[in-house]
Amino acid sequence: MSETNSSASALPVQKSRDDSRTGHRKRIFQRLTKHGYVTFLDYEIVELMLFLVFKRKDTKPLAKALIEAFGTIDKIIEASRENLMKIPGIGESAVHAFKIIDAIIKASLQSKIVKKSIIECFDDVLRYCRAHMKNLTSEEFRILLLNGVNEIICDEIVQKGDVDSVDVSPREIVKLCIEKGAKGFILVHNHPSGDPTPSVNDVYTTKRIQEAAKVFNIVLHDHIIIGIDKYVSFRNLKIIKE
Repeated sequence: MSETNSSASALPVQKSRDDSRTGHRKRIFQRLTKHGYVTFLDYEIVELMLFLVFKRKDTKPLAKALIEAFGTIDKIIEASRENLMKIPGIGESAVHAFKIIDAIIKASLQSKIVKKSIIECFDDVLRYCRAHMKNLTSEEFRILLLNGVNEIICDEIVQKGDVDSVDVSPREIVKLCIEKGAKGFILVHNHPSGDPTPSVNDVYTTKRIQEAAKVFNIVLHDHIIIGIDKYVSFRNLKIIKE
C-alpha cells in the first residue's frame, strides 16, 4: 500500500516540473517574438537552440556549460564534433543541430553577396568572410571572383596552411580566374593569432599576385585579412592601387 501511495504522490510533482518547463519555454518564445534576440543573454540564445533537440529537458544548465566551455555562440556552432561531445549532455543530435544552424547562417550570408556588386555589399562580404574564417585555428586563403561589373560570381578556397602561414602561388590564382571567367578578384585570408596586421610576406605575396594578374588584364581589387574582432584592407592601407 505504501508503494502505491508513493508512486501516486510522485506523479503531480513530475507534472508540475513539466508545466514549469513548458511555461518557461513559452515565456522565452514570447520574448523572442516581441523583442527579438537583442534582449537575450548569450546562454539564453544557446538555450533556444537546444530547444530544437531537447523537447522537455531543462536546457539552461547545458547552455551555460557550453558558453563557459567555448566562450561565444559562434565558437559553439563552429566547434568540432569531438569538442562538443566533451560537454556532458551533448550527443549526436545536438551536434547535428549546431552544424545545421552553422550551415544555415553561412548559406544565408553567402546569398547576400553572390551576384551582388562588391561596392554595394562590402559589409556583407566582411560578415561572410568573418563567419567562415575568424575562428579557424590555421590559416586559410580564399578568393572572391568578380565579373566585369564587379559582381561576385563565386568564392573558392585556394589553400589551407598551418598556424601562422599559407603558401599561395600567383600562377594558381591567375589560372583560377581564367578558368572561371573572372575579370577581377578579392583575396581573403585569416590570422589565427587574432591580429590582422599584414606580415612582410603578406605584402610581398600580394604584390606578386597583382603583377601576375595584370598580365591578363585581371584586377586585384583588395586583399582582406580577417582577425578575431578586426580586419585589415590592403586597399585602405594603400598597399593595393589600381
